[in-house]
Amino acid sequence: MDLTISNISAMVRETLTQPRAAAQRLLALNVPDDARWLGFVIVVVLSVLLGQASVLLMGEGGFGGGLLFMAMFQTSVLLAMVVAVQGIGRALGGTGSFPDTLMLIAWLQFVMLVFQVVQLVALVLVPPLFGMIAIVALAVFVWVLTHFIMALHGFTSALKVAVGIIFSVFGIAMALAILLAILGISAGGA
Repeated sequence: MDLTISNISAMVRETLTQPRAAAQRLLALNVPDDARWLGFVIVVVLSVLLGQASVLLMGEGGFGGGLLFMAMFQTSVLLAMVVAVQGIGRALGGTGSFPDTLMLIAWLQFVMLVFQVVQLVALVLVPPLFGMIAIVALAVFVWVLTHFIMALHGFTSALKVAVGIIFSVFGIAMALAILLAILGISAGGA
């Protein structure tokens, strides 16, 4: 894939309108593993910087733990997502590989950065739109992720994949809540 603005824009549009086809196109590129990891790191950095910009625009004073903490947190969340998509998909009969999962999740995160930029613009120009854009972004995220998982693992039912995503998120959240409770860590940080 030629990394020009027009090609990247076309791929983002295809991801939003035909996510399964976009995933298949990305997978067919046979991107080297080093480039997949580099793409992953780039989206983490961009995500942290855009997140910091939005916090500063809201007057919150920046991330409490600093940019390094947020970069480590973002990396952990995205890697956990890669492992979950890979592991759960394989457990349910999927055929996707870890490097392919890494690439698709990195690309999905890049596409979601577009929504972060739109949110930043809305925050400056029309602040009430900020929350609505977040809701639209969440819906788009689930829709694209569903089709990416279908392309990655060879699944054929979008409904089953979407339900699997929802149950997986709740299951992982409950497991984390139990783990945090056992460790004595509360939601308030006490």
